[in-house]
Amino acid sequence: MASYDTPSVATFGGQYPVRTLDTTLTVPTGETSVLVQSSTKFRGTVEKVEIDPGAALAENAVIKGYESDTPLAAGTRDQFLNYTVPSTAVEKVIYPAVPLTDNTGTALTWDGTNPIYDKYVVNGQLTLALSSAVAGNSVRVRVYVRG
Repeated sequence: MASYDTPSVATFGGQYPVRTLDTTLTVPTGETSVLVQSSTKFRGTVEKVEIDPGAALAENAVIKGYESDTPLAAGTRDQFLNYTVPSTAVEKVIYPAVPLTDNTGTALTWDGTNPIYDKYVVNGQLTLALSSAVAGNSVRVRVYVRG
């Protein structure tokens, strides 16, 4: 697993550098899931996630990404990645967004119907999890965080 600092003239542009979490999750023998936590902390917004399934990844396997240090329970935590692999695993690029709310938890909209979205904010170590998979399955995931 590697974390790279990218210069501010990176593909995304802007004044803040983009750091990358680049890791491969491989399900061990006799297991159906694997969990990897970044060795470094990330602070900023998740700009993009790339998923490269490699040679084989089980249909309906689930890949999740979230802050490691969140005090929220598994069903409540904010996930910047929650992807279920389709019948044919293909490379996928995701630009995560989250619907915004006001200070009461009410969804913000442009016109009363269409929600307003923004990027996920992260502050700490990141966890990537692969579940409902088959032993030996692997997937490479790259998370780009600006901040």
